[in-house]
Amino acid sequence: MKKLLCTVLALAMVFALAACGGGSDVEPVDPETCTFDEMVAYLTAKGYITEGAEGVDMLTTAGYLTDNTGGSLPTAPFADRAADYDGLWLMWWDVAGESEAYQGVYVNMAANAGNIVYQGGAATLATSAINGPFAIAFAEGFADADAVLADFEALGAE
Repeated sequence: MKKLLCTVLALAMVFALAACGGGSDVEPVDPETCTFDEMVAYLTAKGYITEGAEGVDMLTTAGYLTDNTGGSLPTAPFADRAADYDGLWLMWWDVAGESEAYQGVYVNMAANAGNIVYQGGAATLATSAINGPFAIAFAEGFADADAVLADFEALGAE
């Protein structure tokens, strides 16, 4: 009787978790084909970006690039889209459209060990990982950096 009761309770917990979504995995995205918004949705579903978080535009907000000019480049259009979600910095380049940011920055990023070098080094930004047309970096002290990196780097790998 005790064994039957334990089995029934275990099954009830499994069904309750499945009904709440607690037992399901987040469907991965393919970084080669997904949009910026789809990657944000994936990272949000994984819990790395807070639900409803508004990203800060890294292309128009000072403090993301290291300005090596003495102050003339606090911001720059180094990517086609780049946003800071509470310390998780997500960047994207329009590889298919071969945008100016793609031609001028992305193409050289891999050759520079993932470092963004804008206008020959006038401004720089170190990324943590590149996957397809995306790159990520983190603010100092971002708590889940290792978990985000592991997930991000595994996306698209088969």
